[in-house]
Amino acid sequence: MPLPEFSRSEPLTMGVELELQLVGLSDFDLAPASPDMLDLLARAPFPGAVTPEITESMIEINSSIHTGYAPLVDELRLIRDTLLRAGDRLNVGVCGGGTHPFQQWTERRIYEKPRFREVSALYGYLAKQFTVFGQHVH
Repeated sequence: MPLPEFSRSEPLTMGVELELQLVGLSDFDLAPASPDMLDLLARAPFPGAVTPEITESMIEINSSIHTGYAPLVDELRLIRDTLLRAGDRLNVGVCGGGTHPFQQWTERRIYEKPRFREVSALYGYLAKQFTVFGQHVH
């Protein structure tokens, strides 16, 4: 399955992609909460986008494109606040950065999306071990 073409934007603009962990608040282990989180977020208007990642314990946020730093920070704060409210309803925390310290890859579930199923079929258990949470500024 080919990747979609990269969208071009105006010069001197920026946006953020941030991959986040969803953790249970009782044990802080990764929680397969992205389907429920995305369902709640579909009913809550906010800027940017939140999409699934390869396992059900991951999500990705995407800001819109900005020409200045301050509006981007304001948008990221709105997205964060919306995520935290949804997480409170699900008893799930939202964390970022690096890897999870004690997750068991055998317990990860692949998110139901054709691209993720293809990656899982191609790479097997490596797809479940791919629980790295990064930030990209474009």
